[in-house]
Amino acid sequence: MVNDHEAKNDLFQYWLMEMGDILDRFIEKMPKELELDFSPESLLRIEGWILENYATVGDILKESEKSLLDSLARYVGEVYRRNLNGKWKLYLDDPDNVFYELPVIIVPNGKVPVICPLTEVTASVDRRKGDYIYNLFQKKLKRISQH
Repeated sequence: MVNDHEAKNDLFQYWLMEMGDILDRFIEKMPKELELDFSPESLLRIEGWILENYATVGDILKESEKSLLDSLARYVGEVYRRNLNGKWKLYLDDPDNVFYELPVIIVPNGKVPVICPLTEVTASVDRRKGDYIYNLFQKKLKRISQH
């Protein structure tokens, strides 16, 4: 019998396997002028789009937006992964961990805290700055380059 931990890890592995196809479809559906090229600067464009389309965190957390929120988080995560040499990870061992059961990006050098793209997307709606995610990315990039 497969335990809960293994089942969740299997789902996460499937989630990772689908990454390319889901992001391809997401980028195809999004406005071309966003130029979603996985560059750090594309975080500014995607956050601008998020703020235009979601007035509140409650709006982006609606059941009807679940798939799009997943795609947005995947995109943000892939910007981190590709530009900071990160890896996707799922914490399943410690239910007290703030990122328990959430896909996160780990940067291997250990100098950058765990990155949770989903919470960065939802926080950007709450903060309404337009450069929230980009500034977080730049801070992490700076931490890496300082060492």
